[in-house]
Amino acid sequence: MDFTSPAPPIAWQSIRDANGMQVGHEIFNRSRTASTHTIDSDLSLAHSVLSHLKPAALLDDGLLFLNTTYESLRSPHLDLLPSDKVVLEIPSLGHAASSEVEARRPALAALRDKGFALAFNHSVLDSAYAPWHDLVNYLKIDFSVLAAERAVLMIRWGRRIPGVTLIADKIESASQLQLAQENQVDLLQGYAVRRPEPVPARVVLPTVREARALRAQLKANAEPEALTQFLQAQPTLLFNLLRMAQSQELSKRHIYTSLPQLLASLRAEQLHAWSGMLDAVAQSNAPRPPDCIALYQEHAMALTAAAATAWPDVPHDSLVLIAHSLLLGKQLGLTLQQAVDQLLPPPLATPVLALESQWQDLLQTYTSPD
Repeated sequence: MDFTSPAPPIAWQSIRDANGMQVGHEIFNRSRTASTHTIDSDLSLAHSVLSHLKPAALLDDGLLFLNTTYESLRSPHLDLLPSDKVVLEIPSLGHAASSEVEARRPALAALRDKGFALAFNHSVLDSAYAPWHDLVNYLKIDFSVLAAERAVLMIRWGRRIPGVTLIADKIESASQLQLAQENQVDLLQGYAVRRPEPVPARVVLPTVREARALRAQLKANAEPEALTQFLQAQPTLLFNLLRMAQSQELSKRHIYTSLPQLLASLRAEQLHAWSGMLDAVAQSNAPRPPDCIALYQEHAMALTAAAATAWPDVPHDSLVLIAHSLLLGKQLGLTLQQAVDQLLPPPLATPVLALESQWQDLLQTYTSPD
């Protein structure tokens, strides 16, 4: 049973410092232009960032610059992203700047308070945006639309903002690169620095029925035990939850060694935000065959029971989480090492890898066809 689907057509472009060292990437959906992405496409990209199957790196290689819409800036899904790794690229307001800057400032300030860095286009240097200037972490000077003299002027004006990091963006020629370097711009991005590269990521998408069932559980304020049992019977949803926890590096803030502890580590608002994100990416195809889900549940129970016999001193809830994680990994074509890395918190990963051969034997015994 293959649960995987291609992620949206993702590309990313390296952002480098003056010495050529990579500090991060800008990531974007290749099927959308900057002016046509929507809240749904933003949610889909966020889902890919949080829940993709590696080897795509995404969050593992420096800062991640994400384009946004003002609608997605209000979306609760941002609470799921690791704010210390993500830079939100704030769109300009165009002709509405003079009337909307003050009204939008509190929302942007709140994002800064949550730990997100904010990046703006050089249009933020216009006097209409003055109330935002203390919110600017990164300032992108767009070399594709500015003449050389104008670009230099933007760089000089940008340096007046305390603490700003200047990025020479859309550098498309050797002469533009030289101009940016001569003016000691902090960071460089564009075809002349590094071309965008496709990211062949894969994700596990829930069906509409699965996403609705999750929403119903959360709306009914299901007891933790009931929600735990529900997720253990929904391999697609469980995979997404475990991947999101790993991508967030949740274990650095909350120690968890079981699914109930993991759920207790997430606020109700975060669980609802996660459900909303899954709603946005859910597939409208027919539900998965019941016999496949039943077989998964049978294997998970058998694997857990065998592990409990082999290691009676290990807490049962921990064995349940390990068994589900390794079983999900096997069904998705991951090695045991990959399943551990992508789905298990460090307190469980280390002992599982120390017993790798024994777990491999159990997986082989209790997941093989009759």
